[in-house]
Amino acid sequence: MSTELDSAVFLTVRGKYLAPTLDACRVIHNDTAGSQAGIVAARSLGDLSHKVFAPMKVAQSSAKDGEVLFLDWWQDPKGLMDFFANEQVQMQGTKLFTSRDATVWMPAKGAFTYNLPAAAGRNERYVGMIRGPIDSPEKAIAIFRAADRKAQRAARARGLLSHELFIKLNPPGVQAPLELLGVDVWCDAKGMGEHYSDPNEMKALEGVFTGAPDATVWSQAPGNWSEW
Repeated sequence: MSTELDSAVFLTVRGKYLAPTLDACRVIHNDTAGSQAGIVAARSLGDLSHKVFAPMKVAQSSAKDGEVLFLDWWQDPKGLMDFFANEQVQMQGTKLFTSRDATVWMPAKGAFTYNLPAAAGRNERYVGMIRGPIDSPEKAIAIFRAADRKAQRAARARGLLSHELFIKLNPPGVQAPLELLGVDVWCDAKGMGEHYSDPNEMKALEGVFTGAPDATVWSQAPGNWSEW
């Protein structure tokens, strides 16, 4: 799998925040990366969207208290790399996190993906993610495609809004194992839990990963976070 250098990419940043509380982390975020100057700088280099999520305490998730998740879409990899190469941006990161995993992903070509509108009044947002090693993008995507086509109606009835797959995009010159990321956005926490705990739905994904995948569940972060 490969991607053109001018194609849009997806950035996930999962980290343990330095502040004593999530709300204190929000204040630091809004004063640094989420400040008006920070937003202008990020947008000037192609940051198209920035969303913030907090862990949900559910059995299916490895996300823990003290963590936060940023999800960004960037217009192209170069703008993203130029932004994070900036010394001031790097300093802002040290104010936010004690540790973090920032990973760039490209959309998985050939995957069965969709983005459906939410019904009126369904304003809550939850994110389910699964990430793990694979030996063949084509094989993993094919298994997901078959499972996702079959599950779409039931998942939608339970509150699924969108489903996307991504392949890890390594930095130039870096050889690292192949990884796949699945991202679901939901408007119903109960329906999401029912779907992820349904053994029939999860069984359909057998054979995708070569090792144990990491599954996490997140909700839209509370409070007034700077997002765009």
